[in-house]
Amino acid sequence: MNNTYNDLVRQTFNFPQEGFDVKDGYLQYNALDLKALIDKYGTPMKLTYLPKIGMQIKKAKNMFAAAFKRHKYEGKYFYCYCTKKLAFQFRGGRSPET
Repeated sequence: MNNTYNDLVRQTFNFPQEGFDVKDGYLQYNALDLKALIDKYGTPMKLTYLPKIGMQIKKAKNMFAAAFKRHKYEGKYFYCYCTKKLAFQFRGGRSPET
C-alpha cells in the first residue's frame, strides 16, 4: 500500500492536469511559478486565475460548435455565464441594493 501524498495524487488524478506542469521540480499553473508565490505569500494559499475562466468559456463554445456541426443541429443557442454578484467589496456610500 502506498502512503505518501505523491502516491495518493498519482493514484487519484491524471496528473499533471490541463494547465499544470512541473518545471525544474516545481509545480506551475498556466506558466505561473507557484513556488515563487508560496515563497512570497506563504501557505495556505488560494489562487484565483481569471484568464482560466475565459479559456474554459472558449473551450466550451468550441465543443458546442463541433457537436452542432457533427449532429447537424440547426436550433438556436444562447450562451450565458453566471458570475458572483458582489465579488468585490463595495466602497461607495450606499449598498448596491438600495
